[in-house]
Amino acid sequence: MKMKHIAYAISILGLAGQAFAADEAPATQKPEKITVTGSHIKRIAKETVSPVTIMTREDIDRSGATTVVELMRKLTAAGGNGGESLTASSFRNGATSVDLRSLPTLILLNGYRLPASGSDSYSGETAVDLNAIPVAAIERVDVLKDGASALYGTDAVGGVINFILRKDYQGFGANAYYGQTTHGDGQTTRASVTAGFGDRNTDRFNANFTFSIEDRKAVHAFDRDWARGPDFRDRANGLHQGNVYGQRGSDPGTISTGGSQRMPDPECRADRKQPYPDAPEWFASPNRNACMYAVSESEDVIHPYKRYTGVGMLNWDVSSNVSVFAQAFVNHYDLRLEGSPSWIQDEGRGSVLFVSKDNKFNPYGKDVRIRRLFQADEGGTRSKVDTLWLVAGGSGQIGRFDWNLAAGHAEEKGDIRTYGTFMHDKLHQYLKEGKYNPFGGNHNSPDVIRELTADHHVNTNSKTDFITGKVTTEVGELGGGPIGVAVGAEWKRDQLSYDPSQAWRDGAIGIYSILRGISGSQKQHALFSELNLPFLETLEGQVAVRYDKYEFAGDTTNPKIGLRWTPLKNFMMRTSWGTGFRAPTLSQTFSEGRGGFAALKDGRRCIPGAYQFDDDCTGSALSVTTGSKDVKPEKSETFNLGFVFEPTANSSMGLTYWRIEWKDRISSLDTETVLAGENGSYKNSVIRHPWSTEDEEAFKRLTPAQQAQLASKPGRLKEIRVGLINRDQVLTDGFDIDGSVRFRLDQWGTVRLYGEGTYLSRYNRTLTKDDPEVNCDGNRACDAGEFRNPRWLAKAGINWDIGAWKINTVANYTSGYRTNRLPNETINANYGQYEAGVSIASSTLFDASVSYSGFKNATLRLGVDNMFDRDPPFYSGSNLGFDTSYGSARGRYIYGSLSYQFK
Repeated sequence: MKMKHIAYAISILGLAGQAFAADEAPATQKPEKITVTGSHIKRIAKETVSPVTIMTREDIDRSGATTVVELMRKLTAAGGNGGESLTASSFRNGATSVDLRSLPTLILLNGYRLPASGSDSYSGETAVDLNAIPVAAIERVDVLKDGASALYGTDAVGGVINFILRKDYQGFGANAYYGQTTHGDGQTTRASVTAGFGDRNTDRFNANFTFSIEDRKAVHAFDRDWARGPDFRDRANGLHQGNVYGQRGSDPGTISTGGSQRMPDPECRADRKQPYPDAPEWFASPNRNACMYAVSESEDVIHPYKRYTGVGMLNWDVSSNVSVFAQAFVNHYDLRLEGSPSWIQDEGRGSVLFVSKDNKFNPYGKDVRIRRLFQADEGGTRSKVDTLWLVAGGSGQIGRFDWNLAAGHAEEKGDIRTYGTFMHDKLHQYLKEGKYNPFGGNHNSPDVIRELTADHHVNTNSKTDFITGKVTTEVGELGGGPIGVAVGAEWKRDQLSYDPSQAWRDGAIGIYSILRGISGSQKQHALFSELNLPFLETLEGQVAVRYDKYEFAGDTTNPKIGLRWTPLKNFMMRTSWGTGFRAPTLSQTFSEGRGGFAALKDGRRCIPGAYQFDDDCTGSALSVTTGSKDVKPEKSETFNLGFVFEPTANSSMGLTYWRIEWKDRISSLDTETVLAGENGSYKNSVIRHPWSTEDEEAFKRLTPAQQAQLASKPGRLKEIRVGLINRDQVLTDGFDIDGSVRFRLDQWGTVRLYGEGTYLSRYNRTLTKDDPEVNCDGNRACDAGEFRNPRWLAKAGINWDIGAWKINTVANYTSGYRTNRLPNETINANYGQYEAGVSIASSTLFDASVSYSGFKNATLRLGVDNMFDRDPPFYSGSNLGFDTSYGSARGRYIYGSLSYQFK
């Protein structure tokens, strides 16, 4: 997309504003100054130096969103599925998040921090789990699309999202909601009640609470034709995505009696007995047949959950100058991610299950290998997460000074269980002893399966305690008015406990290797200040600076400077520059290690063709990523420049250019680098078994030259500890565009046309400072900015309000984008289109809703998402046929809600 296309889009919005502005809005009273996300100083929202998007309760209701991550998907600056569509194999176990600009984003609740999720990514990155926040409890959402570490501290690299809960409510209200897809699944039920009493104007206090309950059913992948598979070769760039192991524990697998031969287990259903597909990645031949399955048989594209939430708020005006408050939030979230049981490895964990010809269950009279799953009744994971958030404090005025003081405690407890896994050594012991039968469907007793099933779970506990206070006032005057000043301080302590089951700690669970746990805490102190400088009535400046000192991660100082210029009453320009940071997570600092077996070449032992040592040329070793107190905060630099133009009082348009550099990102070392430095920088990171008797016997058979190569007699690799370092960098920039126009139609009410979009120019990554910028995760198959990052995320809609009716329709657009080459080198080598990367088509989904408030004290709303039941664009790299990062898998979804206020 060329820049002239962006300019053209803006001009269309501007012309629309002038063409449709049928009348001018009546004069309004001067708005009251309030504290808005993006500043510590009270002001009017439209006056902010940084761009702030505000989503009201009406906006939320019109959106039809059933979850917070679905609501965030409506933001063009965020977009994507936030992890909601990930499968049971994901390390985050169902936790969802949102990242503005695909960068770390700070999540606040009523302006205060929530605990980071105890469920982290493999690299140790954590974020607030959006599953903890129910849509029903939200009154407003402030979205600051600008770096804000100078104001709020860590994580505010891409911006800040502040969820504001309902307060100062009086009366009693109830809301009921039900929705489902037109395919007959994905049923969602929600009910909430809100009650409040006390008028702060007369009683000087208000207390209110909200309780809500939600239940969502699953959408099974097999119930969607586009995801069913396993053969997607009838689609552009499609592959055969079948598997020969099974999808449930009772499924028979595929057997090999030697060489390249394959055959289905005799108990395989006739319709599943298929030859290996005639495709290079399958190595088809007349003697290769299988018991074939589709991944969709055991996966959900929409996961079921249950949620219970309670919110309580108390505000008491002790006097005309002093108020105190208390806020409480509790949430229970129960999520099930369906999946298959684990496949079974051989005893050495290097291949599929091996069964000796002497095994009593082996009917073939020769050694065989079996591709099959463990015979458990179920697979996947279940996450039960409880969140507690408590904040209390006060605010007031002493002379010319306004003060605010608050203290809080936030905590998340998680119980995450994985089903369908087995104790590796015990299963192979049972196999040798004739206690475990690997053939057929399942010919083992429930007792045997229960004895072999692993206790596979982790308990997490994430805590945040904080005290924060600030003082604001006005001092002196400039040409445009008094200078606003804010100064404040913050103390915070984060704690994380990650307690896996002993079997997981010991690496005793088949295919799951090792998770050793996390236990640690870190204190942080901060000082911050902000100046609002009205140089002229038309020129305002913002200067902010924050100093943070961490117990282990060191200290960092981050400034922010902004200007707002209004040369005309209907035209404003603004710009800002600032630095930001993201502190290492407690997982990245204190992790005792997690890892799996990595294929590698052991250069110190590899002697091709030599007995005992040839295996070290293509062997594997346990690669464990551990935390480090040496990693430093990631750094960022943000620049914004934009304008807002209001041709009439009923129309507006805006454009903002943004550019963000994210430097010193924390990433893990690769095993090759660590092995190469075994005798130097990483000598304590490579652990070997002792030189064995077998090694010594094989050593004696070597030539003198070969013996010289092994002079130090290194034992076999046991473990490689690949720690974390600061090295990655990201550069991203683009444009935000928005516009709206409102006009009246006399007795036909008011119509508002609106649109917004985010254009991504670049999202480039370098592994080290001097590397070339690439954006395709290690290859150059894609154009800049396109790897899993659509150029355009946009929406355009119409709101029509006529009497008691409110009608809304919106089109949500995701442009086409390219992905990297598929990870299987065999596929890349045999299909030219994959060497260049593959494209995913654009998508446009239409939503609509209508509400009616003509009933006494009641509002009825009906809506539909994905009105035309569009399938997600096909993605050849997925065994479910769609990209889980952006594809909308649910299909057409219809819903209705009824709200009633008892008076």
